[in-house]
Amino acid sequence: MTDDINEHYRRLAFELGDGDRGRMLSGWQCENPFVAALLGDVRKRAATIDFREYTYFDADEALAAGIQSLHRKLDGTLPPAALAGAGASPLIATFIAWLAETGVTTVHYIPPLYHTLPAGLARYGIEMVPVAAVHSYEPAFALDLPDARSVLLLTDPVWYAGVAVPADAIEQIRAWQERTGSTVFVDGSLQYLGWDRARSEPSAVLLPDLTFRLISPCKQLAINGYRFAYLLLPAAAEPRLAWIGANLCGPASAESVAFAHIALDAISEGGISAALTELASSRYASLMESGKAEAGPLPDRGYYAFVRLAPQNPGGPEMDGRYFEQPRYPGYSKVNLLSPTFDRFMMLKLSESET
Repeated sequence: MTDDINEHYRRLAFELGDGDRGRMLSGWQCENPFVAALLGDVRKRAATIDFREYTYFDADEALAAGIQSLHRKLDGTLPPAALAGAGASPLIATFIAWLAETGVTTVHYIPPLYHTLPAGLARYGIEMVPVAAVHSYEPAFALDLPDARSVLLLTDPVWYAGVAVPADAIEQIRAWQERTGSTVFVDGSLQYLGWDRARSEPSAVLLPDLTFRLISPCKQLAINGYRFAYLLLPAAAEPRLAWIGANLCGPASAESVAFAHIALDAISEGGISAALTELASSRYASLMESGKAEAGPLPDRGYYAFVRLAPQNPGGPEMDGRYFEQPRYPGYSKVNLLSPTFDRFMMLKLSESET
C-alpha cells in the first residue's frame, strides 16, 4: 500500500506537474486574502537581519520560549520543549532518523499518514503496523493498540477530509500511554484550524514526556512560501533531535526565522486563522448547495474536504482515495476549499444530464 501511494504522489509531481503546480482543485496552493499586513511585518523584520550569517532555528531561544508560551495560552499547559524547523518535512525526517538511531524497528500507526512519514520510515527499514482497519471518521473505527511499550503515529486531523480524530480516541491513547509507557507522534500540521473556533486541541492531553506533536504555522496561516514548523516534544529528547536536525537539514533561511516570530504573534491573536476557517466552511456550504459535489465525511478542521465531485472538474488531476489508504469511498476526492481553482469550478453550470 505504501509503495502504491508513493507512486501516485511521484506521478502527480513528476508526470502531471503537480496539477498546475498544486493549483488543481485537489491541490495544496491556497488563496489567502487576509495576510497583506503580516507579510509586510515579515519583510520589515527581515530587513534587520544580517544575511551574511548562518541562521538556525534551534539557536533562537526566544522563539522556542514563544512557542511554549503560545501553547500555554492555546492548550492551558506548558510544553516541556519545542524544536523548530524549516517546515514539517525536515522535522519528520529528523524524528524518523532519531527513531532509527534509538533502535526502533517497528512502529504502529492509525491510518492514514501523510505520505512523507511512510516514505521516510521505509528508507530506514522500519516496519509499519496499523492499529485500526478504517479511518477515524468512519463508523467502524476502533483501536487495537499493542499491550507492550511501542511507538504510535497518527495524523490529526485526517487532513484530506478535514476531520479531527475523535477526542475519546485521544483519551484512549493517553490511557494506553500511562499503561505501557509508549511514545506517540502526532502529525498535527493542520491543527488549530477548527471550524468551531476552539482554541485548544484534544491531543494536548497526551503525556508530554512521551509525546511529539508536529505543528505547522505555515499551514495554519496558509502562507507556504516561508518555511516554519515545530515539534512539541519531551525535554530529554530535544538536544539529540536538534543535533540530528542540524546535521541532516542544515541551517534555515533568515527570512523564515523572521516569519516564525511574526507567525506566532498572528496565531496567538487568531484573526487570520479564524478568517480562513470561516472562508473554508462557507465555501463548503456553497459547494454542497450547488449540487456540484456529494458530501462525504463532514469536515470540521482545516480547509480540505473529501467529496464526490460532479464530472466537469476543471481543476486538473483529482486526488482520490488511492492517495490516502481509503478504498471505501469510490469516486470521492480531496478538495482544497481555498484552491485558486475553486471559484472557476463553482462558476461552471451543471449539464442537463446532471440537473
